[in-house]
Amino acid sequence: MKKIMLLFIVLVLFSCGRDPYPNSISDFRPELQIHLKKLASEKQLPSRDTIARNYITKNCTKEELLKLLKCEDPVLRVIAYRTLVNKNDKDYFKILLCHLSDTTKITWWYYEDAADDFMVSDLLIRKAEDSRKLTKVQKRILVDSVLLKHPYLDVSNWMIVDIEANEKYYSIIKQRSKLKTDRCGDQIGTCYALSKFKKKQDLAFLKSIFNKLENPCEDWIFKAIEENPVEIYFSVLDKYFNSVITKRKQFSYEDLKYYCRAIAKYQNNKSLLLLKKLLDKKNYPDTSYFKANEEYVFKAIHKYKAPVYDELYKELKPKMSDFVIEYLDKPDYDDTTTW
Repeated sequence: MKKIMLLFIVLVLFSCGRDPYPNSISDFRPELQIHLKKLASEKQLPSRDTIARNYITKNCTKEELLKLLKCEDPVLRVIAYRTLVNKNDKDYFKILLCHLSDTTKITWWYYEDAADDFMVSDLLIRKAEDSRKLTKVQKRILVDSVLLKHPYLDVSNWMIVDIEANEKYYSIIKQRSKLKTDRCGDQIGTCYALSKFKKKQDLAFLKSIFNKLENPCEDWIFKAIEENPVEIYFSVLDKYFNSVITKRKQFSYEDLKYYCRAIAKYQNNKSLLLLKKLLDKKNYPDTSYFKANEEYVFKAIHKYKAPVYDELYKELKPKMSDFVIEYLDKPDYDDTTTW
């Protein structure tokens, strides 16, 4: 299977050609040029379909869309690929692999009031994923292609936190974990991915990152500790309790969800003591979400049952609603992954 995947990637990349965007709007038929010029003049990708985009969908042939994918205008390239996917074109994945090196940035309005700049390749991948058509094999091929050949794409951050530990990605993940950006989730999310490898040589480095407790990215820290609950990390959990929980008002009812799970994963007397502190109202500057905190402590010790938690479990269970009990063992939507 691995040899077939590798051969497929090589064949596709070989077929992609060397001159990526030789076509201009003037190379298309006159009636189509009118709509292409209108789309190109916007210089960004709107959140909703326009009359011009609808015309492309209804009137462009596959040959024209493929030709448009090699157009000098990046907005038109994205529109062409999206149209192919929307039409359920059987070659959409092969076409995608041919365009992973398209690093031109355009503005995409992903909501009517929110926009950002994205590389064309990132937008193509997002469209393919959003279509829900990618098979498991295609996802593996795409992850391989992005992480090993195009790690500069923004979607690589998404893939890195989603995938299981795989030695062939270790070096890129380790390197990326050292890069500080203006978005704390990029580095700490990668540190979460690095923690999945459970390598002793990474523990001190990871603790140094986790110990900073960068807000609002603490959940990545707690997920990492839950993934590999070694003794060196427990002081980070203690620090969070003393410097954040007892000092700062909670932002939402889910603030302690992953924190409780990280503590409970230790399954020892120290973790029991810390969990009990979360059940004392005196430890909070505001108790608006205390009921939710109780529930997350209970869910955590249910998920990671251990004899040391038995007494606390019996104490908390009668306080839980029917809804909490009903969904205790059902999959958590927040834990689902794409790649």
